[in-house]
Amino acid sequence: MATPENNPRRWASFLNPDGPTLDRLRHAGHGATSLVAVGTAWDTVGGRWEPLAIAPLERGLCALDALDLPLDGGYPVIADHLRSELIVLVPERTAARAVADGPQGVRALTADSFLVVPHGPTGGYVAAWVSRPSAGFARYVDPVRLCEAVLAAEAQRREHARAC
Repeated sequence: MATPENNPRRWASFLNPDGPTLDRLRHAGHGATSLVAVGTAWDTVGGRWEPLAIAPLERGLCALDALDLPLDGGYPVIADHLRSELIVLVPERTAARAVADGPQGVRALTADSFLVVPHGPTGGYVAAWVSRPSAGFARYVDPVRLCEAVLAAEAQRREHARAC
């Protein structure tokens, strides 16, 4: 029988928030998120970053599970529930190169794009923190490894579907 001790929480568990979390996100109010131009300063995350969008959201969460990153590692990751995308902030000038020959459904958001960003500790229903960076410091996911993990998660999903 699975217990919390031998069945650790996975990134994919953020796909369907539990009841209290869902209520909190739904009632967060209009100030819970804002629209920010990509490439502008954003105080919540220190350093220079670029957003990488993975669609659908579930696929991105499975890729983070494939990387076996700790949930509390301070990686800036946003769930955009409106577009069903996972937004992963990666080091500046790395996103476009990583997705040049990468998997379909993974794209770098460019300076002419806008990003819905969460405010406060969680954000709101439209955009919520899946993993919030530490104050003034962010640990970034390597975008090349992330794209490889998307492909690995897809291959695992296809294999599982064939076995059923």
